[in-house]
Amino acid sequence: MDNNQNYYNNNQNQPYGNQQGYHGGYYNQYNTQYNYQHHRIYSNPQQGYVAYNNYNYNRQRYNVYPGGYSYYQNLYNMFGGYNPIVDREFTEISRRGTMAGALVLGIFLMQVVASLTVSLFPVLSDYYYADVTFSEGMGIFMQFIYMLVPALVVFFISKPEDRMDTTIFGKPKSGPLCLLGIFAGFALCLLGDAATSVFSVILNIFGVTFYSGFEDMEIPTTAVGIIIFIVNLAVMPALLEEFAFRGVLMQPLRKYGDWFAILASSFCFAIVHANMVQIPFAFIAGIALGYFCIKTKSIWTSVIIHFLNNFLAALTSIYYDKYPDASLLIYYAVTIAFVLLGVVAMLVFRKSCTVRTKKDATAMSKNKSLKIASFVTVPTVLIAFFYAVFNSISLTETTNLIGVLALIALLGVAGFFIIRFIRVIQKQKTIKQKPMYTVSLILTIISCLFLGLIALFTLSL
Repeated sequence: MDNNQNYYNNNQNQPYGNQQGYHGGYYNQYNTQYNYQHHRIYSNPQQGYVAYNNYNYNRQRYNVYPGGYSYYQNLYNMFGGYNPIVDREFTEISRRGTMAGALVLGIFLMQVVASLTVSLFPVLSDYYYADVTFSEGMGIFMQFIYMLVPALVVFFISKPEDRMDTTIFGKPKSGPLCLLGIFAGFALCLLGDAATSVFSVILNIFGVTFYSGFEDMEIPTTAVGIIIFIVNLAVMPALLEEFAFRGVLMQPLRKYGDWFAILASSFCFAIVHANMVQIPFAFIAGIALGYFCIKTKSIWTSVIIHFLNNFLAALTSIYYDKYPDASLLIYYAVTIAFVLLGVVAMLVFRKSCTVRTKKDATAMSKNKSLKIASFVTVPTVLIAFFYAVFNSISLTETTNLIGVLALIALLGVAGFFIIRFIRVIQKQKTIKQKPMYTVSLILTIISCLFLGLIALFTLSL
């Protein structure tokens, strides 16, 4: 027995066994002198061994990850650069990204199917385009088709470990905190709308005008029509979109950190709107919705925030349709009042809420760029993203060459970051090379070139 073992035998020894080639020995977890001499014991029940390391003797450090994994610093050399732990988690995030992209593409596809269904039946199409109340009622039915159906399909075809935790559908843990979160989240949505407006004004200066496609939307005038209009615009999106994005999509991603889950779901929530009038706002609003959903441990908080935001938009549309010459001062006054109230609510909420956002407890936490890249650059997400960009460009008008160049520059920035993320993956030796990311690279280059040409046709002389 060596001197090191004798030291421990004299100080309330405890065996750590002889597993995976570690030849016996003891340690004392109570003696403070143990720590001063820099002895360490690393255990990993998942891998079936306990590793012993004495810094004073071999100076060899261990890497210990929060998820319970421990391995030598020279693991990369042992496997020729390949890390099976990182590779497995990389594959898991890629799979979740693929399902998220499939959800968005499914929504786009079902929107087309719903529209074609209306067009194929003359009876439906005649009433749909002639009666605004009927069209709003059809809108409610169509939302079930293009929002709920893809979300349910993705939920049921996902692996059990990729499915959401259904406890999120329970009532909030604290009513007062939920109320504070609602006011704070609503204020953040209003601020997001203001930021998007500023962004649009700046681009207007350069000759770029974005449209949403709803500028000529007809507003019902009857009481029944107005109720159906509000249900279609405020109630149904709040329920169905929150189920899809804060439930089916966001919850499984929380394993890799709450903020990663919030941002990833917000990104998908933004591109599903498929027009630049709503995309920036939807991303900011998605962050607020995801944050308060997690903080209050209930999706109903985000449902109410979502409803209030859309309800205000519906009331504003109804009011200005009836009084087109009315001053905007009322709208601005209401907005400022809710923002100030929301700021106070947010300060109280942050001070009172004891729920902490979870940090990433996996090996992927050491490489945030790889984690983000493995989600946003899977082919399904990229196809959904470029479809949203294409739809946005088709709803854009430029009045001069500078506007066209500004539009192409925005497209170039997006393409640059996507290619950069793909290159992060391709350069990683810790994971197996994924052929689908080569497909993603080719898809990105072709899409950017094609959309750059489409941008030239937005010029209106």
